[in-house]
Amino acid sequence: MTFLLDIINGFHKFLWYLDISPKYLNRAYTILSLFPTLYILRIVYGLWVNQNYIQFSLYLLVFVILFYFVVLNFIYYFFDKNVKGDITQLFAKYLPEDAFNIENDSQISQNLMPNTSEVAVDFVDHYELQLEENIQSLISEEKIPTNNLTNSDGFLLMKNTLHPYYYLKKIEDDQYELQIGTSYRDLEKIGIIHQTEALDPVGLFIVGGDFVKNGIRYHERYRLKLLVKDNPSQDVNTKKIKNEAEVSSEVGSRSQRHKKKNSK
Repeated sequence: MTFLLDIINGFHKFLWYLDISPKYLNRAYTILSLFPTLYILRIVYGLWVNQNYIQFSLYLLVFVILFYFVVLNFIYYFFDKNVKGDITQLFAKYLPEDAFNIENDSQISQNLMPNTSEVAVDFVDHYELQLEENIQSLISEEKIPTNNLTNSDGFLLMKNTLHPYYYLKKIEDDQYELQIGTSYRDLEKIGIIHQTEALDPVGLFIVGGDFVKNGIRYHERYRLKLLVKDNPSQDVNTKKIKNEAEVSSEVGSRSQRHKKKNSK
């Protein structure tokens, strides 16, 4: 078993040095994960033959869990589909981003941009793969800054990384189309925003990607966060009311001074 893990670790380092696209890298890992899974199945069979039912049950449970994730990854990375029974979607939905104690250098600092909020985006089907290829191209063309992870832990993308090429296209009174690309000439639709109020975007931020933890390199799916200013129309109205109040106050004070002057 140790020998098999050494082979997998060596294969992992070899693929890392080649700088392969995440799409094909994840496919290679999916195929590679079959070998330890099948090896555990061999152990399960041996324990059943030797009538060691307690260890047989434990190893069988491990095999079922590993095989479950192998099937999920195979469907996702080879057929670009998500399965309804994918438990990882629940993890991503309910667990906080720092649940695994990983310092995400791409995480947006809330203190950096006060009076902003994230806008919900209804992304197109299989947008994760489209986003993976898009960001990988931006990294290869050095259009977004990256960190050197050779001798340090952290995320590949630098903190608060903005997507350099995006556009909000208003298609209806209550809908915007979010487009991204590797330049402004090849923008493609990636999602729809349902919003009745006018949007004043602050930036489209990239979260996730490759990171190193304790010397081991991992890959977290990329995500996008669109931040906009809070209620820009309300701010305008507030300023207008405030200005009118100031003018009214100033006029009132002048009329009072005028009355005092006449009374004298």
